[in-house]
Amino acid sequence: MAMHTMLIDKPPDAGKKTSRQPMHQDLHYFPVRPADRIICAWTAMEDIDRSNGCLAVLPGTHKGTLKQHDYPEWEGGVNKLFHGICDFDPKTPRLYLVMEKGDTVLFHPLLIHGSGMNRTAGFRKAISCHYASADCNYIDVKGTIQEGIEKEVVEVAEKNYGTKTNEMKNRWVFRSRFIQSMRATII
Repeated sequence: MAMHTMLIDKPPDAGKKTSRQPMHQDLHYFPVRPADRIICAWTAMEDIDRSNGCLAVLPGTHKGTLKQHDYPEWEGGVNKLFHGICDFDPKTPRLYLVMEKGDTVLFHPLLIHGSGMNRTAGFRKAISCHYASADCNYIDVKGTIQEGIEKEVVEVAEKNYGTKTNEMKNRWVFRSRFIQSMRATII
């Protein structure tokens, strides 16, 4: 199933440091399990490096568990719904993914990753697509560390779209699409 697709159009930072994305795990935003049957395909639409806010990852963290997320205590502010890992040590070494236009990286929803500020004059563009196996299930996040993000996502959706529902599951079911495919032998 295609679960979530984003065009990321990271603006040049206006001096408020709001173009950065805190270190996080994508699974924080998804009420879908099992995590091992979800993948992100992140594609650079132009050359991406540290100057325009490339991805920074912590290799091997996909083998861990979902961590508690909330808004980071950053000077200069944060963006709505840009949660980060609560106990993240900013001194943790990162691997920076310098990519050329068209390069794609695939990663697990538990991989800890984020991105820095865009220090250039132009927008940095990428496409992020999350896919889940058709045998994944939606979970009730009530009473879990994901309950807070569910509430916030529902509030934003109600404000932006005027819909009244308190179940994030309904939003994901609506947004998810099955993808038809066939196995092929490549010659």
